[in-house]
Amino acid sequence: AAPAAAPAAAATAAPSGSALKTDIQNQAAYERLMNNSGITLQWLWSAQRGHLTATDENDLVHIEGTQANFEGTLKIKGDIVSIASDRFVFRGTILILDAPDKGRRCERNGDFEFRATGKRKYWRLQQMEACGGLTDYVDVYY
Repeated sequence: AAPAAAPAAAATAAPSGSALKTDIQNQAAYERLMNNSGITLQWLWSAQRGHLTATDENDLVHIEGTQANFEGTLKIKGDIVSIASDRFVFRGTILILDAPDKGRRCERNGDFEFRATGKRKYWRLQQMEACGGLTDYVDVYY
């Protein structure tokens, strides 16, 4: 039997697969995300931190951002399903091109958890291994 969908996800899911409304469980964490200081992928060692735009339209938080240089490209685009004090759930696309190796393309679609631990000033993607057995550290800074 297929596993049952999480009730919260089912309640906020729209037919298009995007969330209808972001479940804000912690206002301070919401503010940190809205005023984030960028996004990084560890393979892009010499790149400046990428820009990540967060918008809130009709109570749905959307994020979109890129980090890129000669070493490769990271792109992220989608909606925030929920945000709590130390984590948020992102629904959308994470695309990594040419990093760490030229010709690599790792495109992931779905729900992903980003979590902040300890005294770190960023949330880290928890589903790190996806393409070719490589571990991709995607971090959203606040």
